[in-house]
Amino acid sequence: MKDLRFVKETLMVLDPTLWDDGQEEGYQAALILLSSLMCGPRAGDLAAFTRLPLSLVIAIRKRLITAELWSETTVCLDHWFAPDGGFKDNMFWMDVLVAEGLVVRHWIEEEGTSRYFAKEFDPVAKKTTLIN
Repeated sequence: MKDLRFVKETLMVLDPTLWDDGQEEGYQAALILLSSLMCGPRAGDLAAFTRLPLSLVIAIRKRLITAELWSETTVCLDHWFAPDGGFKDNMFWMDVLVAEGLVVRHWIEEEGTSRYFAKEFDPVAKKTTLIN
């Protein structure tokens, strides 16, 4: 049975330097993202499972939906987690940065792929600023 303890232990294996104090933003974002494997993207389910504030889960959920990593009903995690147990930790940590709001992810039509940008170098936000 996979429970919160299992998720926390998995996070410690992925990065032993993470703090399990419930206050560190990177830890909270990683906990929510990894918990979505069991809970899906529903904020209430994730808040109950992780025991984190609903307002925090809602904010992270919104960022992940904006980045098209989640939808209202599904999570897109196949770029870092494979059903056979394969795990690409660099992609997981990029999505954690998205969840924290430090990085944005956009579909680049010309390239036919998604790209990650530091929030301050977000090309979409720059275009919006120039238009306004």
